[in-house]
Amino acid sequence: MAGINGQDQDGVVQRWCILTTAGPRTLPLARALAGAGMTAWTPSRMQRKVGRGKQRDQQLQVELPITPTFVFVAAEHLADVLRIRALPVSPYPAFRVLRHGDRIPLVSNAGLASLRAAEDRFAQSLLKTTRRSVPIGTTVRLSKGAFAGMTGIVEGGTDKEARVNFGHGFIVSIASYLLGTDVVQREQQPATGIAA
Repeated sequence: MAGINGQDQDGVVQRWCILTTAGPRTLPLARALAGAGMTAWTPSRMQRKVGRGKQRDQQLQVELPITPTFVFVAAEHLADVLRIRALPVSPYPAFRVLRHGDRIPLVSNAGLASLRAAEDRFAQSLLKTTRRSVPIGTTVRLSKGAFAGMTGIVEGGTDKEARVNFGHGFIVSIASYLLGTDVVQREQQPATGIAA
C-alpha cells in the first residue's frame, strides 16, 4: 500500500505525476530533475545512427524518448515541481504539469508497466543487432539462454554467430549477441581437453 509520499515500505515509487514539455526537451528535463535529486523517468531507447561528416565511418548510439513530451516524476516531488514551475527564471527546461480540470492526476506504477515493457523490448532488439567477433579458441561460459551454465570453446563463426564446442562432439551455433560481456565470462583455456 502506498504511503502519503507515494512510496511503499520498500521505497518503490507507487504514484507519478506527469509533466509535459517540447519533444527535444524530454530527455534533458528528465536528466535535470533526476540530477536535482528527484525521481524522474521517461521511457527511452537507443538507436544506432551513421556518423556525419568526418565520422561517416562510425556508428553512433543516440538516446531517444519513446514518449516524447512526457516525463514522469514521483508524486512525492510534486511540491518541488510546482515550486520550480512558479520560478520567474528556471534553470530547468520549460515544462508544464499535466492537469485535468482543477486537479493534477497521478498515475500508478502499474499504469506505467506497458511503457517499461516497451523500453525493455527496444533494449532487447538493439542487443540482438549487436555483432561480436569472438576469437577461435576462446573458452566461454554462457549464463543466459538454452545453454546457460555450459562452458565450451569457440571453434569458428562469423560476426553474427559463433560455433561453440561443448565437448563429446556437441557443437552448437550461438548468436553472437549472446557472447557479450554481460552474458559470457571469458576464461583461460584449459591445458587439456574441452571444458564441458
